[in-house]
Amino acid sequence: MRRRQSGPFAAALVLFLAGGAVAALAEARGDYEREFSKTVAFKPGQRLEIEHSQGALHIGTHALPEVRIHARISVSSSDENWAQKFFDGISIAVEESGSAVSVRTKYPDASVHFSGRGHVSYAVDIDITMPETMPLTARNKFGNLDVAGLKASAVVSNANGEVSFTDGKGRQRIENAFGAITVERNAGDVDVSGSNGAVVADGIAGALSVRNRFGSVQVKGAKGPVSINASNGAVLLDDAPSGDVTGSFGRVDARNVSGELRIQNSNGEVVVAKVGGRLSVHNSFAAVDVSDVGGGVDVANSNGAVRLRGAKSSAVLKTSFGNVDAVGVPGDVTAVADNGSVTLSGSGGAVDARASFGKITVTGAKKGARIEGNNSAVSVADVTGPVSVNTSFGLVEAARIQGDLSVDDSNGAVKASAIGGGARITTSFAGVTLDGATGRVDVDNQNGSVDVRGIAGGAKCAPVSVKSSFGPVRLYLPEDAAFTVNAHTSFGKITTQLPLTISGSPSSDTLTGRLGDGRCPLTVENSNGSIELLKGK
Repeated sequence: MRRRQSGPFAAALVLFLAGGAVAALAEARGDYEREFSKTVAFKPGQRLEIEHSQGALHIGTHALPEVRIHARISVSSSDENWAQKFFDGISIAVEESGSAVSVRTKYPDASVHFSGRGHVSYAVDIDITMPETMPLTARNKFGNLDVAGLKASAVVSNANGEVSFTDGKGRQRIENAFGAITVERNAGDVDVSGSNGAVVADGIAGALSVRNRFGSVQVKGAKGPVSINASNGAVLLDDAPSGDVTGSFGRVDARNVSGELRIQNSNGEVVVAKVGGRLSVHNSFAAVDVSDVGGGVDVANSNGAVRLRGAKSSAVLKTSFGNVDAVGVPGDVTAVADNGSVTLSGSGGAVDARASFGKITVTGAKKGARIEGNNSAVSVADVTGPVSVNTSFGLVEAARIQGDLSVDDSNGAVKASAIGGGARITTSFAGVTLDGATGRVDVDNQNGSVDVRGIAGGAKCAPVSVKSSFGPVRLYLPEDAAFTVNAHTSFGKITTQLPLTISGSPSSDTLTGRLGDGRCPLTVENSNGSIELLKGK
């Protein structure tokens, strides 16, 4: 034992100030230190059990069949008598049984409670070297705890200090509160539970489970499946065969996952890149950004945008109060945005796009598109297959559709061109413009004009039916038009630029006749508007 004690001394400095004097006096102080060492032989079947507090606990390993214990005990106080009593009452208890070697730090009981004035501090730092194949249970409080090189299972628990576990082998359970946890290079399963501190796990060869609160989680280089449950902290998952992540109030960043990945988060951004298997993401109140996924993608978000790039399969993308933006999905894609826009391009499968209070844009779909909007403008182009659009209070634009087009709109204009099939269009309170359709044409408009051109004549003609009110109807017909015409209007007149063989008595509001051989029916009905049959351009 080493004892360092500062003796009493007095020093007076007299100042004459308004007839008064001030004196200073330093108090006595006690500082004590000693070391403890003990070696215990290891017997097969024994476990090392450690109970420690108020100091660091360092645990290393060796190949020898013995446990070496070394401790440094120190006490310092401005109360010399208390320091002496407390110092003498500290001990390291080492006990042996057939199943365990037990190491426990003991401190004086409440009778040695410090009640004076001034300062007091004490600590016991323990270094233990143990057989590398000996199982371990270690508990510590108010100090750092580290374990290195253990090739057996362990239960490690700490509070109010950092925990480090490195170069292990076997099943490990590690717990900590109010301190960081670092686990590096373990050949076996690892279970981590933390709070109020960051968690770092790197190079875990077995299954890894991490639970943490009020701290970030970082996992790299895992060789087994990874499960993370974190709240109030960011999550980084990099390089794992599969992952299951639950988080809240923090960003989730996952990349280089070779298999399936599942993420459930809230109040934090989700960024995913390079996933080999299926991806499922549920999030709220922040954006989701996904790229390079080999399996199917399923994203459900609320109050945040969804962005997808580099998918290799199908995708289902849903959100509210945010936009959906996906490019190059080779399979079927479903995109839903409530109070947001939808933008899809380069889809290899069928498209199902739905939105409200935001524009819907679909380009380059290979197997048709079904589009539903509410207070949404729609733009759809370069689609192979049929297209169905249902919306309200928005302009609908459709171009280069290699299939039938069906549009149900209200309070919005419709502009369609280069339709490689039939066109059925219904709207109100806005105009309809159709330029080019190879199949049947059905237009029904209320309180709006209708312009139709680019329809086939001769043997390739198809039936045409146009209804409107409170707006003019103009049909631009080819020179080889072959229609049986039946046109009627009220509060308007009918005119024609084409040679029409008229049937019955002609009038300004009714026209019946034939163009060419009349093989296809052409029916036009209007009220409060004119009808014009014009030469095609």
